[in-house]
Amino acid sequence: MIRLFLENRVGVLLTLPFFIGLYIFLNSQFHYYQIVEETNLGFWSSALSEPIWMNMFLGGFLVLTNAIGLNWIFNSHEFLDRNSYIISLLYLVTMSFYHSFYSVDGLLIAQTFVICMLSQFFQLKQNSDGRRNVFNGFFFAGLAATFHPIMIFTFPVLLLMILIIRPFVFREFFLAIGGFLIPLTYALVYQWYFDHELNFQILKNSSNFQLQTDFLITLVFFGILLALGTFSLRTRMQKSSIRLKKQIQIIWLLVFVSLSFGVIDFIFFMQIERFSLLLIPLSILLTYSFLHKSYAIISSIVFYITIIYSVVKFFLFIPNPQT
Repeated sequence: MIRLFLENRVGVLLTLPFFIGLYIFLNSQFHYYQIVEETNLGFWSSALSEPIWMNMFLGGFLVLTNAIGLNWIFNSHEFLDRNSYIISLLYLVTMSFYHSFYSVDGLLIAQTFVICMLSQFFQLKQNSDGRRNVFNGFFFAGLAATFHPIMIFTFPVLLLMILIIRPFVFREFFLAIGGFLIPLTYALVYQWYFDHELNFQILKNSSNFQLQTDFLITLVFFGILLALGTFSLRTRMQKSSIRLKKQIQIIWLLVFVSLSFGVIDFIFFMQIERFSLLLIPLSILLTYSFLHKSYAIISSIVFYITIIYSVVKFFLFIPNPQT
């Protein structure tokens, strides 16, 4: 199966809804992950209050959209010399370990806009006019911050991403500020008008999450794949283009930001939901572990184990009773 996704066969994307449907069906039967009618949408508060089945559908739809969008970025911006669709499968399987997969929330919506932001940033070129892409990229980042407010603090890092690709330009700097602030301004006005309270905790009841076992096991899986991917990427970078090296630097910056948010979430709320932001850059980095002759077999075995565990866990663990 992994081999099919590694090859240039766009048809394999048609199997993604099957995976999503399987995970959602299992969770609806075993209630492993908490499903709520009102979701945390950041500055928009609990503006979305829909039936549970609708939240489940929207969550699955956005996961599918993000997986395909991330794969499109990978192929269109030539992270490899050929097309590959393993990124979409990596993102989908790893996202299945987080609540957002099964019930749409502001964090999942923010991921969609982060992917849109990366698409704009990767279109920037050294000596071409980048005003439109800079504005659009920061506008998407601002939209992400309205749904996941902690992302407001990513602004300096986003500027650094731009400077990796092209020199500092005052016009682009002010466009970046404007693009970032426009959606935040509307969100703040909305929050003030409806007198909503901003809540940085993603889940109301963190005790429902199988933190100790589930997180540690997936951490081992992800750690092995990331280590193999890093070793493989280091070899590939020796012969890669300057542009690819800059794109990978941006990906590593996103890893740093996402990891920081995950640690904050763990320390203050004993949750791991914000670690799901890591899956956007990791899906790209992990891909290289399957393309190295020395690590491909090990990576495939680890990923198969991850896929099996992502399904079997529904039968192995009984979630804590909801209060």
